[in-house]
Amino acid sequence: MKAIKRALLLISMMLGVGAPAHAQQQQWAAGYVDWSFPRAQSGEGIAQRVWIPQPAVASFFTVNFDFVGAQGGYIGLQSDEGGAGNVRFSLWNTTVARGEACRPFDGEGEGMTCVLPVAIQRDGLYRVRVVRGAADAQGQWWIGWLDEPNSASRQIGAIRTPRRQSEIAAEGIHNFAEFWGGAVRACRDVPLSAAAFAAPRLTLAGGEESAGAMANGTRPEENRCVTGRERLGAAVTHAPLVLQGAPAMIITLGGAPEDNAALARRLPAEAPSR
Repeated sequence: MKAIKRALLLISMMLGVGAPAHAQQQQWAAGYVDWSFPRAQSGEGIAQRVWIPQPAVASFFTVNFDFVGAQGGYIGLQSDEGGAGNVRFSLWNTTVARGEACRPFDGEGEGMTCVLPVAIQRDGLYRVRVVRGAADAQGQWWIGWLDEPNSASRQIGAIRTPRRQSEIAAEGIHNFAEFWGGAVRACRDVPLSAAAFAAPRLTLAGGEESAGAMANGTRPEENRCVTGRERLGAAVTHAPLVLQGAPAMIITLGGAPEDNAALARRLPAEAPSR
């Protein structure tokens, strides 16, 4: 069931990020990191530090989450097909948002998405946040934020859910890196990218935080890229590291398998310390 859910998630995210339509997109070119939260069942906000030492065209790096009893959304950084960066905050099954850069999306799911341009700094440490806002008679507001390496914070947008969607479920939190561009002849032709995700932090009632632990890196079961000559998928390597004293996991995606693995081995020594 988890594989099916993630397959649908991959498709809906590709169709919902505002990319132009393709006759065919590269399939199963993705990697995941799952986190456990031994001290929490649910919370009212989530935050995570992200380092993107190697962005790539048509590539997306997110933290995904569910609400208790309902589908949730995602927040993360991406590059479009021309290489321009942006940050995106999206919630499924929503119809109302506040912010100049918010709009509906549809495809394999429907909802609202908010996006701002970002020039991704390869040596910078970003923090993405989703914070529970006020509740009103029509629903519960959630606000997406980006904290940039220069300490500037920008609100991406605010999206309203039904009132019952008032808590983030700890078991639904995971990271996701994908190439959503057009199909390539061989999976080694997927552009090489890298992103590192520090342990996410779930905000509990009263302001206490619970940090994710026991990171587990996986890739789609349908990803057939092993030698680099296969058509489907992309090379994926997971490598542990430390970001600002917190456990973290790198996902390197794409390129020839040997280049992918070499990048994953090299990056931990290059991680930003602040």
